[in-house]
Amino acid sequence: MPKRKSFYKKSLSVGILGSALFIAGCGTADTIAEQPAESEQAEVQTTTASDGSGETEQSEDDTEGTEETEETEETAEEGGEAETVATDTEEQAVPEDQQGITMPMPLGTPLADLLAHYGEPTYDDYFLGSRLVMFKEKDGYFLDDNNIAKGFLVGNSEVSVFGTRVGMTFKEIDEILGAKGEVGYDESETQYYLNIHYVENYKITYSAETEDGPIVDIVIIRSK
Repeated sequence: MPKRKSFYKKSLSVGILGSALFIAGCGTADTIAEQPAESEQAEVQTTTASDGSGETEQSEDDTEGTEETEETEETAEEGGEAETVATDTEEQAVPEDQQGITMPMPLGTPLADLLAHYGEPTYDDYFLGSRLVMFKEKDGYFLDDNNIAKGFLVGNSEVSVFGTRVGMTFKEIDEILGAKGEVGYDESETQYYLNIHYVENYKITYSAETEDGPIVDIVIIRSK
């Protein structure tokens, strides 16, 4: 929680058709004639191919069944590919220009989504001219008039801001970002030493209690 000086309170059978046809002779013992059984479904036949290599011909029904199975397998594969694409899309939810900032929720997130992710804030008040909500006293989000996240206040050393982190010194920050920042002192609101850098589309302000001491928080506001 930001303070003035200390920033936190912070998913076929082969059916026998005619078993045998009995032809009864009147008063005589005629020979019982037997008619061979025929298959109703003799659709699978062994024939001799034109090249003499007797091969089994497959019925149309079996052929269609095989084709359907292959189509099902292809559909399943396509479905798997679609699912992979969807997953890749979800992984790219963070805008490209925010890839270097590893805050849990990106800028543009509504307050309702922040509350659903974190729960109730540990700080909710105006700070540095904007409404600031902080969660777990480490992850802060500045809100615009529509309660949409427009900036960050980072107090968590696990969060990377273009390679820099809370706990580093101004000198380390300058070396990582490859330029010397604008150093000053905020007498009015934070009473911290500040080191200001402009990286990509952001104004990044690093705060420390002393000019050569460790960073205690990082404020990130979109500058364009």
